[in-house]
Amino acid sequence: MIIYSFVARGSLVLAEYTAHDGDFPEIARKIISKATKSRLKTSYIKENYSFTFFSDDEFTFLVMTEISTTKSKSYAFLDELANTFYNDYGKTNSSNWNAEFTLKIKELMVSFISIYKMN
Repeated sequence: MIIYSFVARGSLVLAEYTAHDGDFPEIARKIISKATKSRLKTSYIKENYSFTFFSDDEFTFLVMTEISTTKSKSYAFLDELANTFYNDYGKTNSSNWNAEFTLKIKELMVSFISIYKMN
């Protein structure tokens, strides 16, 4: 199951979404701040959760899932997240990223949970 996701530019989180309570936004930010920026998808395990992410240029895309979620599903979600972001906003600077794209992240998470039966 997808728990949390975000899009960041450098160390600034532009948009994020979760329907769950927890300290994982802070954990995710710490992981990203220490991680090497790479186009290769990387995963870190913390307790029963997997934080999977990659960087493309100055943007980082992250998804947090239960560890039972396969990497292929996490990778597919990240690819769709990045594609949706770039299709909607490109690489331009916009003050509307946060509010608008937070809703897109939510829609994408709900869709993936439904389509891929990520539970």
